Amino acid sequence: MSTAPTFHYTAPPSLPPVLTADAMREADRVTIEDFGVPSFTLMESAGRGAADCIADAYGPLTERGVMVLCGKGNNGGDGLMVARQLLARGATVHVVLSAAPDALRDDPARNYDLLEQLAEAHGDRLGLHAFDTTTALDALARRTRPALFIDALLGTGLTSALRAPIDGIARWLNEQRAPTVALDVPTGLHSDTGAVLGTAVDADRTITMAALKAGLLIGAGPRTTGAIDVVEIGIPDHVIEHTLDTPGCARLTTDAAIGAWLPTRLHDAHKYSAGMALVVGGAPGYTGAPVMSSLAAARGGAGYVACATPAAVQSTLAGKMTEVPTIALPDGDGGLQPDAALHALADPLDKARALLVGPGLGRTAGTSQFVRDLLRASDHPAVIDADGLNALAEDPAPLDQAAGRWILTPHAGEFRRLAGDDADLDDPIRTAQTYAQRWNCVLLLKGMPSIVAAPDGTAFVNGTGNPALATAGTGDVLAGLCVSLLAQGLPPTQAALGALHLGGAAADRYAAHTESRTMMALDLLTQLPPVLNERFRS
Repeated sequence: MSTAPTFHYTAPPSLPPVLTADAMREADRVTIEDFGVPSFTLMESAGRGAADCIADAYGPLTERGVMVLCGKGNNGGDGLMVARQLLARGATVHVVLSAAPDALRDDPARNYDLLEQLAEAHGDRLGLHAFDTTTALDALARRTRPALFIDALLGTGLTSALRAPIDGIARWLNEQRAPTVALDVPTGLHSDTGAVLGTAVDADRTITMAALKAGLLIGAGPRTTGAIDVVEIGIPDHVIEHTLDTPGCARLTTDAAIGAWLPTRLHDAHKYSAGMALVVGGAPGYTGAPVMSSLAAARGGAGYVACATPAAVQSTLAGKMTEVPTIALPDGDGGLQPDAALHALADPLDKARALLVGPGLGRTAGTSQFVRDLLRASDHPAVIDADGLNALAEDPAPLDQAAGRWILTPHAGEFRRLAGDDADLDDPIRTAQTYAQRWNCVLLLKGMPSIVAAPDGTAFVNGTGNPALATAGTGDVLAGLCVSLLAQGLPPTQAALGALHLGGAAADRYAAHTESRTMMALDLLTQLPPVLNERFRS
C-alpha cells in the first residue's frame, strides 16, 4: 500500500475544499433543511458514486466477492447503500453489521430493509450477517473468500479511541490480504487531525463524500488512506464554500491554481523589472544555507539576486556562486554590527523588491539585533526563515509590524520557539490559522504536508511533495523560492503557496525518475525547469 495518497475528483475545482467534520455536518444540514434534498438521496448518491469508484479501481465485479463491514450510524448506512449498488453490478456481497439490525435507525435502517427485500431474490449472492467477533469474521472470510473489503464501520464523528468490538475488527481488517476500501475516512482516524485513535484501518483506498476531510491529508492520514477519491453527492458548491469559514478547514493546492498565479515576463523585461531579491544569510560554518537560498531565488525566476553576508564569509560565498553577487556586512566577535550592517544594505534595499532574512545567519547577539532592526527599518515584503525566526523568538516585538507583508517559514522546532510550547502542532491547520491571524503574517508551517495560513485565517494544504524532502537544505531552497516569487510581484500568500507547490512538484519528479532517498536539496533546482515546462507551461 502506498503511503503517499493520490487524489481523484469527480468534478475537480482548482482549489478543492478540505473540510472538518463540523463543516461537513453543516453542509449536510443546509442541503437537507434549506434546499429540501432528502438525506436518503444524499446517501444514495454517495453509495452510487462510491460503487463507481470501486468498479473503476478494481475492475469488473461480476461474481467477485465483497465483504462490507457496517456500523450502526450513517457511515454504516453508506456501506449498506454501496452493498446494494455492488450487488446490482454483479458482485457477490456479504454485509456484516457490527450491531444488531434493530439498532439501526433512519436512513441506515431503511437501507437495511431494502437489502432484506433483495436477499431472497438473489440467493447466495447476498448474505446479511450480524456479529462482532473476529472468530466469526474469520469463518465467513474462509467460506466466501472476498476479493475486497469495505470499511463502513465508523465515519467522521469519531473523537476518542476505538473500543471493543470495533478496535478488534479494525485490527482484523489490517491482517487481510485482499484490499480494503474505506468510506469517508478509515475507521479509527480522526477526521480533523489525522490522529490514530488507538488503532485505525490501513485502507488501500478511501472514498470520501462531497469534499476532502482534513484528517486524510495531515497527521497519520496519508499513511492510512491509500489513494483518495472524492465523490460528488449533490451538496451545492456554494454551500461547501460557505462552510470553509469553519476553523480547521482549508483548501488543497493544485497545478491549475498555482499555474494561474505564476508570473510571466514582458517582452521588454530587464533584470530589475523581473524582480530583485535580496538574501541576507550566512555565518562561519553555515555558508551552504544562503547559497541554496540564493540559487533557488535565481532559478525561481527573479531577475536579479544578491546575497548579503558577514564579511568573514563573503569570499567563501562568492566562490560558490557565479551568478549571484555578494555584499559584505560588517561583523565582529559578536556577529554582525547592527548599525554598520544596516548602512551597508541601504543601496541594495533601495533596489530590491523582496527580502529573505535568516538562512545560516547565526544566533549571536549582534546578528539577532541586526535582524530585528532590519525588519523594523524595511517596508519590503519579506521571508523570515531559520535564524531570522530565532531572532524573533528572542524578541517578538517586530512582529507588530508584519502588516501582512511577511512570510514566516518555521519547522516544528522553530515554531515552538516562536509560539511557545503550548502551541498544538497535532492540529496544524487550526494552529496555523490562529497564529497567522495573531501575527498578521503568512505562516508557512513546514511538515508533511506543509500548511500555509494567510493573515485572514484562510488556510491551504500543500498538494505536492514526498519523503524525499526530508533532507537538509530543502527549507533553504523553499525560502529562496518564496522570495523569488515575492520579488516577481506575487502577493505573500500566493508566493508562499507557489514556492511550496513547485518545490514539492520538483521532489515528486525526482522521486518518479530515481530513488527518492538519494535526493539532496539542490536536486530540486535541477528538477524545477522540467517541472515548470511539463506541468506549468502556458
